[in-house]
Amino acid sequence: MKVKMDAPSVLAVAATLFKTGILDAGRTEAKRYFRELEAGRELILSDMAMPDKSKLRIKLQLLPQEFRGNLNFSAFKEHLLFLTAELAKVVKAQSEPIVMSDDSGGQLLFNIPALTYIDGVLNALVLGADLRRSGELVLQLMFIDPDQYRAGETQTANG
Repeated sequence: MKVKMDAPSVLAVAATLFKTGILDAGRTEAKRYFRELEAGRELILSDMAMPDKSKLRIKLQLLPQEFRGNLNFSAFKEHLLFLTAELAKVVKAQSEPIVMSDDSGGQLLFNIPALTYIDGVLNALVLGADLRRSGELVLQLMFIDPDQYRAGETQTANG
């Protein structure tokens, strides 16, 4: 059975687990998590009890294909810190996030970018969510082409 969870709930869960499970973890532990993600493995973040008494396993994937530069632990942590802050702002404001999804609503992409310059190189990290697996929510940290945001900023500044 596909996971049923609304977009604001996914954001709240993600922001909380990123902060408590990775950002607040000790450096050695957080670095180990990064190495797992970097190797293409899914990281189990939590098991959450649902209102219907079922259990939801929450996992994390890293999709770094569009990252520009050298993705090391420090860069990963900085991007995750910025993304978590952006997600928390949306959750706190109780605003409806801009979400793109597939036709079935089983794959979500939140248009809440964490734009970060490291060594003069711009990268964009966004949150995705795969709700298609039975009993699992897979949060996806996706690096996407940052130029789409740069173009928007340029248009706004000139327009």
